Formats: sequence, structure tokens, C-alpha cells
Amino acid sequence: MTAHDQMTRRRLLAAIATLPMLGSGPRAARAEPSAEKARALIQDLGNQVLEILRDPSLSNDRKLERLIDLLEGPIDLDLVARLILGRHWRSASEAQRQEYLELFRGYALNFLASKLHLYRGQSYEILDAQVISERDALVTTRILGNQGPPLKVDWRLRDQDGGLMAIDVVVEGVSLIVTQRSEFGSVIERDGFEGLLAELRQRIRQAT
Repeated sequence: MTAHDQMTRRRLLAAIATLPMLGSGPRAARAEPSAEKARALIQDLGNQVLEILRDPSLSNDRKLERLIDLLEGPIDLDLVARLILGRHWRSASEAQRQEYLELFRGYALNFLASKLHLYRGQSYEILDAQVISERDALVTTRILGNQGPPLKVDWRLRDQDGGLMAIDVVVEGVSLIVTQRSEFGSVIERDGFEGLLAELRQRIRQAT
């Protein structure tokens, strides 16, 4: 191959590589999230959480159920579940993946709702909202209860096709993704993927 042919080939490959970028130009412009939109989303979510927690007509069990239903909307639980598994996701069969996603959804929603439920919701405030990467924004919030210290909750939001979805929740410095990745990874290394599924089933039974 001549030097001219090599140059022509490199230019052709470079042109092909840019095609996906050209086809997704408008989406690229929306990639960076807005701190204000992130703030507004979490503010609305917080107001709805407080409305549930303050409702005297709801039993504690019903409040927990309402919180679970509410949290399912703004959190991309399937993405969170896959991020937690990391490399272990690739080793699972399709049937195992589907069951894991279903079990994780129930487990994660119960975990988050129970944390919020403890505080009864006296007041709620947003401390900060900022863009932290090309796709992600972070909103820092605080929930005040009747007793005990405030509960600090950080929401990491990601732009998903022009809309924001939460991909991690950090309660008092404890990341849902980081914590569960370590726990789930240990279970898989010890008992295999079926062992993780059994563990999640048990945790869900204990929570209900």
C-alpha cells in the first residue's frame, strides 16, 4: 500500500468515525444537565415525600407503600442495578439478569423508602445543586425530623435522552451503588450468582 493510499484510508476511517456524532448532534447539545432543572426535580420530589410523611390519614405501612411508588419514577433502577453488578452482569444468564433486576427494584425501593420514613418529614431543604460532569448533576438535600440529627441525602442525576433520572442516592455519605457493589460482589464471589438472588429474596421477605 502506497503512502497516498494509507493517507486516504486514514481519512476514510476518520470520516466514518464521525458519522454517529453527526447523526446525534442535537442530543449532544442536551448532554450536559442543568443544575436548575436538577434542583427543580428534586424539590418537587421532596415536596411529595413530605406530603406523604405528614398525611395523618395514612398508616405507617401505607406511607411506606406510597414512598416506594413515588421513588420508582425518578430513579433509573435498572441502570443502578447494572452499575452495582459491574463485571458480574456479563457472567449472568438472561434469566438471572431478569430476576435480579426485579428483585433489586423491590429491595432498593424498600431500602430508600425506609430511610426516609424514619424521619417523618418535618422539613426539607436543598443545600446545593451543581453540574459535576458532562452528563451528571448532584443535588444535596437535608431532611429534618422531630428528633435526632438532620438526614443528608445526595441525589446524582444523569441526562437520559434529554430528561434527568437519578442513578445514585447517597444517604449520610453512604452511596447505594458503592455499598451494594461491595456487598453483592462478595456474595457472588462466595456463593455465585444464584447465591445473590437467594440473598435478595431473603432481604425482601424480611422487609415485608
